[in-house]
Amino acid sequence: MQPVQSKPIVFPLWAKIATVSIIIALTILLLGEVGGLLSPFIWAVITAYLLNPLVTGLTSRTRVARIWWVVLIYIVAGLVLYMAANWLVPRLANQYTDLVRALPSFATRAEEWVAVNGVINIGGTTLDLRPDEQEIENFFAEIGRELPSSVPELVFGVLERLVLLLVYLVVTFYLLLQAEQLTDRVYGLIPAPQRGEIRELGRSIDRVLGAYIRSQLLLIVIMAFVTYIPLTILGVQYALILAIATGFLEIIPFVGPYTAAGSAMTVALFQATNTFGWPGWVLAAVIGVIYLILRQAEDHLIIPNLVGHIVELHPIIVIFSILAGGAMGGALGLLIAVPVAATIRIILIYLYSKLVDSPDGIAQVQAEEHQMLDSPPSPVAAPPGHGDLTETKVKRQRSEPADGRSSS
Repeated sequence: MQPVQSKPIVFPLWAKIATVSIIIALTILLLGEVGGLLSPFIWAVITAYLLNPLVTGLTSRTRVARIWWVVLIYIVAGLVLYMAANWLVPRLANQYTDLVRALPSFATRAEEWVAVNGVINIGGTTLDLRPDEQEIENFFAEIGRELPSSVPELVFGVLERLVLLLVYLVVTFYLLLQAEQLTDRVYGLIPAPQRGEIRELGRSIDRVLGAYIRSQLLLIVIMAFVTYIPLTILGVQYALILAIATGFLEIIPFVGPYTAAGSAMTVALFQATNTFGWPGWVLAAVIGVIYLILRQAEDHLIIPNLVGHIVELHPIIVIFSILAGGAMGGALGLLIAVPVAATIRIILIYLYSKLVDSPDGIAQVQAEEHQMLDSPPSPVAAPPGHGDLTETKVKRQRSEPADGRSSS
């Protein structure tokens, strides 16, 4: 009796589609069940993504192993956080507490101002604000109720937060240490004939995504710093909180800058004293002018020279993305909403080129990338071969044929 010859299992097309669909469905179901535990992993991916160009660049320019640069970054980051915790956190906590306590007095001063100046005559049209006096009081009272309600989130669950912080640090460490190996493994899952094309798509996404995130973080720091200086000089209360809020509100187009300026002007208008003894309305007007000047400097100096005109999405898409990101992911969603939208745009362009059987899909993607980065790219974008997460060793890239066929 002849032995039965073994025959490999070959999936027909419908079986492949069904297998992929089941895997995707189970993955979505799993992520939905453990969604609360994903935050440290997502932040770890973002942190590793931002720091990987630095680690890769230092490693390629020195003979020091990658692990030692990662350890050094952890040490420096730990020292910076330690100094920030000793200087920044206590001041933020004190100003936050004072702001919550001052809200009732803000409401009282607003009522007094409306009672005295409630009738405004503009071009023969009389505007009476006195019927809205109760609405103003309710507005400040609502803020006063909402702000303290967020405090328990910072006080309770300390053990859980420490565990999540430890997970974040460990995951970030391994991602930084093994970024190239992990990237190679991901691309290794793609069939060799298509690997080169997918790599090019990944590089385009990487350059847009990296440029946007790094530039936005830089913009937050710059705007918070340049706002804190005049607010402090003018003696505006809660200057540190207002400056940090201004930096983060800069990532929200249109609404964000006006909200930041309005918040600072409101505090200036109703605070009791200031450095120069000006009336509240004068201080509020000066703050408004300062925010207007800083906004113009941001648009004409900071963004073109330090950040770069990047991710040129339609304003409606930007607003929708930010609102959707904030609703689904909170602060993290606000940060990554626009870069995710830009990534989706690139992927959709690539898929469209495949649906219409375009022979130059990657060329279309790269043209869109150059348009979104307002070519030449932003100065904060990592140049090809110098630390992009999708970039692997330069020698290997040069040895890999354009069609993606390689010995791997």
